[in-house]
Amino acid sequence: MNCRCLLCSMERHLSDHFARPTGHENYREFATFSPVLSTFPAASDLISFLHTEQGPGNTGPSKDRILAALLREAGNGRSATSQELLLWAFVPMLHRISRQVLTRSPGLSPEDVAQHVVTALLASFGSLDFVGRDSHVAFSIARLLRRNAFAWSARETRGTMPGSSGIDALEHATNGDGPHLIERAALLRHFLDRCRRHGVISVEDLELLVQFKLDELPSAEYSNASRQRMKRLLAKLRRAAGRTPQRKADVRQLRLF
Repeated sequence: MNCRCLLCSMERHLSDHFARPTGHENYREFATFSPVLSTFPAASDLISFLHTEQGPGNTGPSKDRILAALLREAGNGRSATSQELLLWAFVPMLHRISRQVLTRSPGLSPEDVAQHVVTALLASFGSLDFVGRDSHVAFSIARLLRRNAFAWSARETRGTMPGSSGIDALEHATNGDGPHLIERAALLRHFLDRCRRHGVISVEDLELLVQFKLDELPSAEYSNASRQRMKRLLAKLRRAAGRTPQRKADVRQLRLF
């Protein structure tokens, strides 16, 4: 790949570092003290394992155990190697969150977004939220970073029309069906903007719609409270669509969710 974005450049740098004799030896010394990490002879083997799907019949170490081991070392500040391995492992997730932020706030610089998510990831390594966690490790980190990145982007774009970037994000997230895409996007903007202006939904409600629409993680990972809140929000929108003169057009937009 010839991508020159900050995240791809970081990934290439880490790959080259651990491929060199010094980097390889650093990894071997680091992994020796961990039974779960020492099963991987090279850092590239470890990252390849973390980046591939793990089938139900896999008898090797779980990804949660590996990430938990790396986070323990990174959180204690004892090893720069653990932080570098975590950065390398989470590059796909950082790309995903950066794309979501840029879709929602296209006025931001891709370099600024990438720099922020990397900084936020490094800061999360010492978070008490991950101490002792042994399940859903990657999901928990992704959720924390996504919330952090969305809050940061909202602050960076403050001064624009409230909720407009969220509506734009939902427009881009819809799956088009030929020439009807523009019409659907226009109707969606009109409906959601009217609901927001009349107080049917708040800016926070709109942010929740964006998060659920753009989130690439399985919906089953959301808490029951989040799913119930989303159901109540959709019910509120359906009631609003039923009260308006343009009922058919508005109801069509609810099918996007």
